[in-house]
Amino acid sequence: MTQAPALTTGPAATPQGAPLRRLPGRGLRHLARSADRLTGTPDPERGRRRALEERGRVQERDLARQAERLAAATAELERYQLAYRRLVAAVRGIDEDTMPGHAGTPNRRWNRLATETRGEAALAAGLRAGLDLPAAVVATVRPLLRDRHVDARALCHALYARPESRVAGALGGALVAARQDLFDLAADLFAEVPADLVAQLAPAEYARVGVRVDDPEAVARAVRWLDDAAVTDAPTLVELAEVLFAADEHGPAVRALDAARAAGGLDEAGARRAALLRTWAARGAAPQEPAAVPAGRVSFGVIDYKQPDESTTSSNLGDYVQTIASLGHLVRHTGLTFHGDPELAQVVTELGERVRPELRVEGPGADVELTVVNRDASSLDAVPENTWAIAFGWYMQSAFGLRYDFPFHANVNPLFVSFHVNRPSMLTEDAVAYLTAHGPVGCRDWNTVFLLLNKGVPAFFSGCLTTTIDTVFPERTTSAPPGSPTVYVDTAAPSPDDLTITQAREDVRWTPMVPNVREALGLLEEYRTSYGGIVTSRLHCYLPSWSIGAPVTFTPRNRADVRFAGLLDADEEGLRAMRERIRDLLAPSVGLLLSGAPADEVYAAWRAACAPEVARARAAFERPAAELPLSFDVDAACRTARESRVVVPATTPRPGEPVHAAVALDANLKAQMEVVVQGMVAGTARPLHVVALTRDHTGADHDRLAALFPEVTFEWIACDDIDYGPVLGMLSHITVSTMDRLLLPELLPDVDRLVYHDIDALTLVDLATLHDVELDGAPLAARASVGHGVRSGLGNLLRSGRRLSASPGAANELFRTMYARHPGDFAAFNAGILVLDLARMRADEFTRRFVPFVEHYGLNDQEVLNCYAGSGYRRLDPAWNMWPSQETVREPRILHWAGHQKPWDAGRYVLERDRWDEAGAAVEERRTVSRAG
Repeated sequence: MTQAPALTTGPAATPQGAPLRRLPGRGLRHLARSADRLTGTPDPERGRRRALEERGRVQERDLARQAERLAAATAELERYQLAYRRLVAAVRGIDEDTMPGHAGTPNRRWNRLATETRGEAALAAGLRAGLDLPAAVVATVRPLLRDRHVDARALCHALYARPESRVAGALGGALVAARQDLFDLAADLFAEVPADLVAQLAPAEYARVGVRVDDPEAVARAVRWLDDAAVTDAPTLVELAEVLFAADEHGPAVRALDAARAAGGLDEAGARRAALLRTWAARGAAPQEPAAVPAGRVSFGVIDYKQPDESTTSSNLGDYVQTIASLGHLVRHTGLTFHGDPELAQVVTELGERVRPELRVEGPGADVELTVVNRDASSLDAVPENTWAIAFGWYMQSAFGLRYDFPFHANVNPLFVSFHVNRPSMLTEDAVAYLTAHGPVGCRDWNTVFLLLNKGVPAFFSGCLTTTIDTVFPERTTSAPPGSPTVYVDTAAPSPDDLTITQAREDVRWTPMVPNVREALGLLEEYRTSYGGIVTSRLHCYLPSWSIGAPVTFTPRNRADVRFAGLLDADEEGLRAMRERIRDLLAPSVGLLLSGAPADEVYAAWRAACAPEVARARAAFERPAAELPLSFDVDAACRTARESRVVVPATTPRPGEPVHAAVALDANLKAQMEVVVQGMVAGTARPLHVVALTRDHTGADHDRLAALFPEVTFEWIACDDIDYGPVLGMLSHITVSTMDRLLLPELLPDVDRLVYHDIDALTLVDLATLHDVELDGAPLAARASVGHGVRSGLGNLLRSGRRLSASPGAANELFRTMYARHPGDFAAFNAGILVLDLARMRADEFTRRFVPFVEHYGLNDQEVLNCYAGSGYRRLDPAWNMWPSQETVREPRILHWAGHQKPWDAGRYVLERDRWDEAGAAVEERRTVSRAG
């Protein structure tokens, strides 16, 4: 009898130094069954006992190893904390023994101090090395722009305020402003710097700002610098070439890239980026003539994702999954012969051979000339005339952050389906006209549907094209074996031992289309034949996996992502209906174009087929907004607040009609309110009635203000008991007290008009002029926002909705109702200085209808007011709300230090702080007089 070999367990089973690996339950059962076979014992109970015993031993070893690793990590952390503590003490000149115990743990405050020190050291090092002041400032500011722009801005403002360093401050300030999307301010500051100095230190940033403010002279000047060899640094030349390319100056872009290559000094990544851009710039400088399509052939575009900006060129195989799905709607038509690039024709032919028999569409056949159309750079493709394409996907990949290559090349005839866009800025007049002319537009998500309907584009919900990819995936002959592992695709796996895959890879950017298509095809086959389950955050893994029958679970990173509206909540029946809808809509139009029908006939058929879907979409868009309940009784809350009302009449009243003004604050801004009232009083001759919506104030505060300003009537309303719940959109530099102004129409039932005035603003002229401004029927007057990134009201709304990750349905409803309320977008406004028609707001039931937006949608007060007024506000002259940190100050009437830099902050220079300090000194004089009296 052959003796069964002994099973070795415990530490001896592991080679010396090899880490122990936890076995999954399936592996333990297999181990036990193997032991039973070897010993000739078939007892299943014994097998289970052995498996449990082995599992216990493995778990003990695992816990022991975890304890060892934890102890080692704790010791290492303590060493790092000590080193960090000593580093902070050294760079700030602090005695380590006086630092609090928790100072050894990295936090924002200590990191900020260290970053400040690094920036200050950089400036000193530059000057010590012999750089002139402007060059040293630029070298200091650039590293601070990503994390510490406030520090960089304060430095530049301080330099700008002094005549001897004004140029250096202007140049550094221009870089800071450009980083913050304050391009108008950046242009103003660049204009104060000698051109030769800009060419030496910031030519690319200057040209970029010129493009953003539509200044052709800035681009022309950058071209002259290039031709005069005023710019010689290779990386700077590449950056300049990017801007010139985006400005359609393709020839100069080529020259800049050639100069960069000749200058040397590019690292591998920079050289690769420059080579890619040169290829595209050369296309623009010398456009290729499209190949003539032989008579009798139909020209058809296959969507690729290459473009001149490496950073926004697709690295996602999921995009090529979409391309495969789109080709399924072509190759399902029988009798087609494909021509063009041999590799492309071959892979498309192979896809045709994979079509499920029941999905084939019989037809007379056709010869099809295939051509590549790059979704984000088609204007530079050599596209033959009358090229048809199924146009799908995400249209928002800008080149170098400066331009969208949309509409398509003039020779493309698109059929839009599964279209997605979520940046209103892309929907220019040309884009809207193009989409309207080639509509209706089938949209991948409901948000895109509503956004296009807002712009007047006929649109409907098609759903996602990748649900139809099973067209080219015939029934499986093999399936994943029982017990196959679950794979996690671009999402966190529960254990390091679990299998993970990413669909986003750098090599995809550089790989030609056909290999990427084959890679995507193979990956999908692997999903359905190799894994027992798929868990993914990728839409173009989830939907195609579902389509081909692979078991998949979708775990999006943000459920409120607008890309998922209509997809996230679709059940099995809904997904099947989506798939059939796309097939039914595309088949007749694709059949017509393959028959050689003229474009007018094809589009007429497309419009007719989509008309019922467009009608359904419009009905959904126009559905009245639902009433939003509040978790608290807002009327009762206002009554309670009104009951707290304390009126302190002026003891030395002025003659005339009163000027009503309101402020909102809590305990930490009591001193600032004194300065604000001083600004109002100093320039206003008429009686002032100041309403203070307060939290954490007492009668002592009422008495103090009355003594300081006997000419003012104060009305104090305590809002301490009003709780709005969590405000997701609360900005870090404001407090909940600003929300209380949303209740002004109900808190002041006897006041019909007033000026709302932020506590970080200072009036310099007669406030009565603003109070009496003609509203022209608008409910409020406000200043439009200046930052290019916050000018779009609907764009701001989309960013706000992303905070609702736990309530995607609420986010989608917010978007729909606001798109319907505000056709065509609107210019967002800053709510720091407002003239409010309270009577009109009461008539509009503002409080009842819009205060619930705080609780349901997480909006802050400024966002709520923008949702209410939209484009229906009266624009104020900028002088009534001028922002020293965001624009060039010219003859201000009210200064408003919006943002993080406040005029009372110590340790940083703040522009125009002297005016705040003057008002503060006047308050102290009043205090002295009051005490003396």
